[in-house]
Amino acid sequence: MICIFFDETSDVKFKDYFGISCAAVKHNYYGHIKDGFQKILLDGGWDPTIEFKGAYLFSASKGCTNIPVDKRVEMAEAVIDLNVASKNARMKFAYLRKSSQNSRDDYLSYLPTLLEKILKSYGKDSGQGKNLVSVYCDYRSDISISQLREVAIPVLKANKFKLYEDVHVVHSNFETVGILYADIVGYLMSRIETIANDSELFESIPPDALLTNGKFRKLQTSIGLIDKIKSLTRYEIK
Repeated sequence: MICIFFDETSDVKFKDYFGISCAAVKHNYYGHIKDGFQKILLDGGWDPTIEFKGAYLFSASKGCTNIPVDKRVEMAEAVIDLNVASKNARMKFAYLRKSSQNSRDDYLSYLPTLLEKILKSYGKDSGQGKNLVSVYCDYRSDISISQLREVAIPVLKANKFKLYEDVHVVHSNFETVGILYADIVGYLMSRIETIANDSELFESIPPDALLTNGKFRKLQTSIGLIDKIKSLTRYEIK
């Protein structure tokens, strides 16, 4: 069975920025990844009642405030390293971005696109339950399970996969490791794209101050973390 997790991302400054992040893992890898993820957080002193999400990586005032930003980045790096096995990737990631005036409608419109892309990367092995797919989406108050089911099932059927039970909508927390992966990767991708394209930022920073600028350092760190992912496909909708 393939477990697939979806989350979305946006940007405070660039209001029309919209991205959907997808993390996928076969069920036989999931236990190892979840155990490793939670152990990294607990060993690092992270409070398990607080989710370890992308928006908390670079903010000392958010999340588990007794953990400094440098330590959070180290933990994120260790978490991302879990996606790599000796010969291949344990997890696959896909990211889709577009300009949006209505994130709800675009989420429902383009989640199927990303779902199909990630399914095709697994081929069509239908033996011994390998065609089963479990779909998890981070909670949005304006989208129902029935609406997600309506857009997901046709894609699964067209690619000869079968939905395991139903689409699951979850509130992210310490236990929802797949959703947290989708969140972290989506956050890092959005930071890379928005900061790198922020011409006002770069025009306002003197060249000799660039390396010490907080946003530029965030960009560099985000690129470094994303580069550690072995299987990540990016899509842009014009």
